[in-house]
Amino acid sequence: MADDPSSSSSSPNGEGKQTKRKDSFDEFEESNMDTIELDGDDHPETRKEEAKQNGPSKQLTVKFDADDPPSQKKEVESVSVALPLAVTDPSALQQESPVPVPVIESLPPLPEGKELEIEVRCLSCFSSALTPIGADTTMTSFYIEYDLTQPGTPTTPSRRESISGSLNNASRRGSLASFTRPMSIPFSEEVTASLPRLLSKTTLIHSSEEAPEDTIQRLVSAVRANNVDKTHIVDNLFNLLVSGQFDLETKFVIEDPSNIDRLLAFLSHCDYDLQTEVWSVFLAVVKKSNRNVEACTRVGLISKVLELLQTAPPLLADLLVQLLAALVAYSINVKQTKHLLRSLKASDGQWPPNSLKLLHVLKEMPPRDGADVFFTFPGKEQSGIILPPLKSIPHQQGWTFATWLRMEPLNSVTFEKEQPVLYSFRTSKGIGYSCHFTGNCLVLTVEKAKGKEQQRCIKAELVARKWHHIAIAHCYSRWGRSEIKCYIDGQLAETFELSWVVSSATHWDRCSIGVSADGIPNSAFCGQMGAMYLFGEALTLQQTNSLFCLGPAYQSTFKHDSETSLPEGYKKHLFDGHLHSSLVFAYCPKNCHGQLCLYTPSKTGTSYFVQIPHAVMKEGVEVITTHSIHKSLQSVGGIQILLPLFSQIDFPSPHDNTIDVDICQTLLSLISLLLCSSQTSQQQLFHSKGFLIISHSLEKASPAHLSMNVLEQLISIAKFLLRIPAGGPLLKHLFDHILFNPKLWIRAKPEVQVHLYQYLSTDFLANNNFSQMIRRVPTLIEMCHTLKHFYWLKLPSTPSNYTVEERPENFPQQDIVSIRSSILAFINRLIVLNGDEEADATHEQEIHNMLNLLATVHEDDNLYDVLALVTRLLAEHPAILIPCLDRNKALGIVFMLLSSPNELIRIPALKILGFFLSRSTIKRKTESMCSMNLFPLIGERLLSHSRTLSVATYNVLLEILVEQMTTTFAYAGHQPAKPQWRFENPQLLKVIANVISQCDESEEMISVRKCFLLDIINMCRNSKENRRTILQMSVWQDWLIGLAYVYPENEAQAEVSELVWETFSILLHHALRHEFGGWRVWVDTLAIAHSKVSYEKFRRKLAEAKENAKTEEKASEPTPVYRTPDFIWSDVHIRLLNDLLVGIEGVVEEWKAVEGSTLADQCNVTDNQVFVGNVVHVFSQLADSLIMACGGLLPLLASATSPNSELEITDACQQQLPIPVAAAFLTRFARLVDSFILASGVSFSELEQEKNMPSGGVLRQSLRLSATVAVRHILAARVHSPPAHSAPFDPAASPKNLCIFEFVKGALENRSAEGLEDLEKLVQEIDIQRIKGVVYRDMVEENRQAQFLALSVIYLVSVLMVSRYRDILEPPSSPSPFFNSTSVNEEGSPAVTNGGTVEKTQEANGEAVKEVEEERGEEEEEGGGISAIKVAAAEIKRDGNEYKEDELSKLGQTNGRRASTASNAPQQTEERRSYLTTKLQTALETCAPLLREMMTDFRSFLQKTLVGTHGQEIMNDTKVLETLRNKNASVIELVMLLCSQEWQTSLQKHAGLAFIELVNEGRLMAHATRDHVLRVSNEADFILNRLRAEDVSKHAQFESETRDQLIGRFDEQNRCDLLIVSGRRRDTLMAVKLLEKMVAILTEPTDEESEAAFWKLDVWEDDSRRRKRFVPNPSGSRHEEARQKGAVKPSEEQDQKNEEARLRRVFDGVTPGRLAAQSHELVDESDIDKWAAEVDPTPSSQNACFSTLAKLIAPGVVVPGTLSITATDLFFDADEDHPLYKKQSQQ
Repeated sequence: MADDPSSSSSSPNGEGKQTKRKDSFDEFEESNMDTIELDGDDHPETRKEEAKQNGPSKQLTVKFDADDPPSQKKEVESVSVALPLAVTDPSALQQESPVPVPVIESLPPLPEGKELEIEVRCLSCFSSALTPIGADTTMTSFYIEYDLTQPGTPTTPSRRESISGSLNNASRRGSLASFTRPMSIPFSEEVTASLPRLLSKTTLIHSSEEAPEDTIQRLVSAVRANNVDKTHIVDNLFNLLVSGQFDLETKFVIEDPSNIDRLLAFLSHCDYDLQTEVWSVFLAVVKKSNRNVEACTRVGLISKVLELLQTAPPLLADLLVQLLAALVAYSINVKQTKHLLRSLKASDGQWPPNSLKLLHVLKEMPPRDGADVFFTFPGKEQSGIILPPLKSIPHQQGWTFATWLRMEPLNSVTFEKEQPVLYSFRTSKGIGYSCHFTGNCLVLTVEKAKGKEQQRCIKAELVARKWHHIAIAHCYSRWGRSEIKCYIDGQLAETFELSWVVSSATHWDRCSIGVSADGIPNSAFCGQMGAMYLFGEALTLQQTNSLFCLGPAYQSTFKHDSETSLPEGYKKHLFDGHLHSSLVFAYCPKNCHGQLCLYTPSKTGTSYFVQIPHAVMKEGVEVITTHSIHKSLQSVGGIQILLPLFSQIDFPSPHDNTIDVDICQTLLSLISLLLCSSQTSQQQLFHSKGFLIISHSLEKASPAHLSMNVLEQLISIAKFLLRIPAGGPLLKHLFDHILFNPKLWIRAKPEVQVHLYQYLSTDFLANNNFSQMIRRVPTLIEMCHTLKHFYWLKLPSTPSNYTVEERPENFPQQDIVSIRSSILAFINRLIVLNGDEEADATHEQEIHNMLNLLATVHEDDNLYDVLALVTRLLAEHPAILIPCLDRNKALGIVFMLLSSPNELIRIPALKILGFFLSRSTIKRKTESMCSMNLFPLIGERLLSHSRTLSVATYNVLLEILVEQMTTTFAYAGHQPAKPQWRFENPQLLKVIANVISQCDESEEMISVRKCFLLDIINMCRNSKENRRTILQMSVWQDWLIGLAYVYPENEAQAEVSELVWETFSILLHHALRHEFGGWRVWVDTLAIAHSKVSYEKFRRKLAEAKENAKTEEKASEPTPVYRTPDFIWSDVHIRLLNDLLVGIEGVVEEWKAVEGSTLADQCNVTDNQVFVGNVVHVFSQLADSLIMACGGLLPLLASATSPNSELEITDACQQQLPIPVAAAFLTRFARLVDSFILASGVSFSELEQEKNMPSGGVLRQSLRLSATVAVRHILAARVHSPPAHSAPFDPAASPKNLCIFEFVKGALENRSAEGLEDLEKLVQEIDIQRIKGVVYRDMVEENRQAQFLALSVIYLVSVLMVSRYRDILEPPSSPSPFFNSTSVNEEGSPAVTNGGTVEKTQEANGEAVKEVEEERGEEEEEGGGISAIKVAAAEIKRDGNEYKEDELSKLGQTNGRRASTASNAPQQTEERRSYLTTKLQTALETCAPLLREMMTDFRSFLQKTLVGTHGQEIMNDTKVLETLRNKNASVIELVMLLCSQEWQTSLQKHAGLAFIELVNEGRLMAHATRDHVLRVSNEADFILNRLRAEDVSKHAQFESETRDQLIGRFDEQNRCDLLIVSGRRRDTLMAVKLLEKMVAILTEPTDEESEAAFWKLDVWEDDSRRRKRFVPNPSGSRHEEARQKGAVKPSEEQDQKNEEARLRRVFDGVTPGRLAAQSHELVDESDIDKWAAEVDPTPSSQNACFSTLAKLIAPGVVVPGTLSITATDLFFDADEDHPLYKKQSQQ
């Protein structure tokens, strides 16, 4: 039994085990279809001869029923055995021993109630029908077969209840044990007598003499009579089919194809059950052998089965479909293909019956792996190809036999025992080479001499019924050992060493292929072979692999490389001419004629043939030609013929009237199969725009067809097209019309759409070839259109005016987000592709369209992810995006987004701006941002909707400021700035500060202020570049001080202000320390701080006034106009100056701490010259202001020399600087004099020229400051230790005393720091050294200035000494000789007593006080200098209170009596004299040396200057000289000299004038400083106002340009949308026309019906205007059938109208509504066919597209729209939304 291993096992000798059974036959021997030779020859021919001798034979079937009782049936086996019986002598029947019977091994017991069938066939007939046998015995052969099946009876059901059961029964029924050799058995009379009883139960089925037609007729009769078991009918039917005893393992080949037609004729009389059983067995038979399939092909079974399929029930239809699948996979011609396709055409809106199952036939077609034309070997004895004699085998060069083959064993049982030959090359002596099969293995044989042979078995097994490539290469080595290399399917399977090389002088005349030339039994090959090659060399692995890659379809001689499409790497091994020249023979199935295999050897090569080179096919070997479905489809129109089936996917099935949603997936899998297996199909699908038709059909069909399976099938097609080199154009169609068609997929389920776009953004993008297969710009436009119109998150609202496509209401929002994410990922990859030399232009167009999307979509929800994409692109690919954004003027869109009220939009917009700036060059940044002053516009846009600045927005602004952009959005928390960051866009500092200043007060804003200031401090504290960057900004102090709270109201505000002052401290210190001209920054800071503080005061007063006005219910509120007042000091200025001095003092301390270096050395270091100069400038700018703020030098000196002086200690400049503060600053400035003026050797001439100061001005300022400090110390001593004869100092006694106390309070509290070492001394040592240093600093270079300073100091010291002398000697009641109360005139001005004025004194002195106002010059450093406010020079404003010459009389007069007339004084005791002398000596001992030294050093000058009242030189007196020169002389003598009338007069007249000039210069300088600060403040306000005005102007221009740009982008986006919609409409129209064309091809009549077809010449013309194409003419008729129009019958006329109306409805359904009103004519000869036939160019970025607004003008109508021009087409698309179009449409 075929399905039971135990039933098919047998020993080689046919022997088995014995088993008992209760039958008349004791033992049986089963040989499993093996022939058992009982006696004599068993050859078939012998049996034929015996049959002839025995006369005509008949075949009878006898049935024996087992009559055993049921109790004995349990162990009885159902066995059928064929027993040959030969009747000889009847008497011998009893003498013969029982016939040995085969034993059935391992048979199961016969089930209870079953029957035992025994069929007995008599091959030798009796003289008359069933006549008893006479004395003369007749040779009779009986065949008894067993059958495990049981026929149906009324009581026992049939075992054939299903198709599977029938198939199993067929295999079980075919396992026959037969005896082909008859055995002579003498029949006795008992046997003869028993025959009538046996035959009474016998039914005649088949006689061996009947013709097949008669057998079929009798079977038909039996079927009609219904008196024969169906099993026997099926058995005999297949016996007829295979012309013998049918067995699925041993006898299954259909010998006569005409029997298939008889089978069909018989089945037409059978019921469906019997048909089902027969077809099931027939299907198994067909699949068993290609020879059976070929037999079916020869009778045209495909068309016949298609006819049967229309009416077949489901079960039978399944079998027929499987049969069709097997037949179509083998071969199908053009006619059958058309028949198959027509069977799929719907009728009456329904699929034809069972047509859907036919789709599976096409779907499951395996790719053709074999040749279309091949040799078929039947496997019969002596069947093969006999080669002509060969002269020799090229053994010295080696040789190779190569072919494609497919094994198809005739007998699966004896397959292992047979040894079919592949090739045999031998001489007449029998030596040579051969190769044969043993089972699935190849065995190589080399026989060098008779009886001496070598055999090798190749280990690799060959699979039966599968094509394999075999190459056997014999390699010859003269010095080494030769070898044989076996290649199977292009790979080296095994290598053998070969010690024998066959060489013979005789011809090789016994050469064959597929059979042994010696006639050895069982040597015939059964199967198919392709081209057979014998090469005169041993092929290499590369050559063999290239042969394998050629495939079995190649059948040529390797001469032309155009014969294959293999890569060049393979071609070089095949078509270099080497293989062609080495050919011994090449027998190809295509090159056969009759039984000859033709071959023409190369004329240039060696001829190996003795005579002719042609081979002969013998004994049934023939050439078979098959037709693949691909070629047949090509003949009927190609793959496009299948496309109309997509228009039927919505049709129901007639079986259950339901729509099969899997049809689309089935059709697509069929399309995929054809594309994968045929390059021609790819070209056809491309030219026919197949994917367009599929898309159109899917759009019209139910959304249920857009399933996940359909999508996966489309994706698999896309993956295949991506893999192949030529798949680009077709892939473009697939994506343009299907995968990139959102109008199609929006109808699908959300999960399908998500999967689609995820594939596009991941797997599709992962392929490196996709960039060459799609047009990037149109694809991106399509994707943007999809985002905008299909996958919106929020419906558009004003100002957006675009319309969106309908979408299911229950579409999950998260799915839309996922889809949008995938689309944007696809766009991202598309933009960053590496293109060709035109990549820049392509990128620009892509970015341009992205910007159009941002410009035309105003819904925030629809913008979030798009902005994120642009941000990510800028971050990752700045080289691509930055130039594109710049050329596209993208900043207009960015600022449009910044005006959004939603912070979640503003922040990404700021990110985009930041990335643009951070990746731009300086030039681009300047041209794009600075030229239009766009940085301030950022602040305006941020404040346009709310007066607040969140931490998240500030974080992004900080990133832009330092260009440390990140792609993340920090909405919570702030990361402090890093010290190493730099201010890359410092303009943003002002923007951020102004935004913060204008925001409403809140805790968050306080936090943001702190963060901003701390970030500035962190970045400026250790970064010189950052500090310099801020200092170079114009009026930077304005925005920085604007962050502070001038009048903080709480601790948080105070903390913010402290951070501001700390920032100022860092920046001002840097300006002084490192920047040339840094002192100007300090002046600007004073001025701008004054402006800010003054305005804050004004604002607060105005608020109070308004509040008062509201309280008092006044009718009008006060409206004062603000104007910056004169400069006055405030807490802000004091804090700034204090921080500045702290920084300077810190540097001084650092210098002092340097080991091995003095302060003077550090000051003179080159790197410190800038710092020294700036500090001196600051000192010069403020020294006189501080002196005036303390009360002025002259009033203070008067108070120090005359306690009763009436000069008030007030600030004549009205600076409102508290005296203690001014005094503290004064002392610190004095230390600056020590460090930076006296200790340094810097020349002040350049500094004075820079400030337009008179020469020596700095030293005069230093002297004034030093003198004021000295006077402060004197007053401090008087306050601390009043004279013995004076009352204790009372600060509250008078305002003047209070001022003095405040002036000296700081000195008394810090005596050591102030240098107050001894209060008894008139002038402290530090003051003496300071004054002396000032005088002598520039004595050599500036001798004239030193003389003036010395003269002023001599007067000062003289006044102080005389005053102290008076205080010690005279009692307190005596009037003060230093103050004359009568010398003040009525106006309060000092009287002129000596007739001189300051001006005259100035002229006499030769020194004119120059105007001190600065004229700011050009900056010393080009572009690198710090920013400073420039003001014009102005005249010094004089207040009319200059000190006059008469003021000096208050210091020198003694009220008409000599101060030194001791002789008139009361007589003093010696003790008191000694006390007074000591006191005077202590008080004046520091001043006297200075006075003597100066008078000595400047003697020549003083001699000419200090003259007496009569012009005499008072210094030439001997006593005077002795007093001045003698350093050891008494101080009293020197004081007495000074107190003399002559000296006092000369000092007051000459030296006093110099001193009063010094004092007045300081007063003027103080006024000039105050006026200058005011002018700088006004100039700063002017600069700020000018900048604001410039900003307003440029911003207005920028917004105007942006507005125009947005309008242009809006129009362009509308045109793009219109083009996309219009393109889809054109695609729809084209798809309809193409479908009609394909349906016409499919339904065109066959040759028999073609007489009724009519054609007409198409209106289409080619490029030469030739009309070369015919189209069907539905109105065509014969001439004799023509008739007049009036002769049309009413019914026919009505039918024509109905048909026209129907066609018009169809046309309206596929034509846009805008065409409906123009024409109702059906234009069936349009250029759409031309478009369909033309080949689209290869997609590339060079396909430029130009579009513009246009109007189509026709008589009476003007259609507005868009004209588009591409490289291949010109389109006009009407704008249906245009008012003009709507107006005309209504008309």
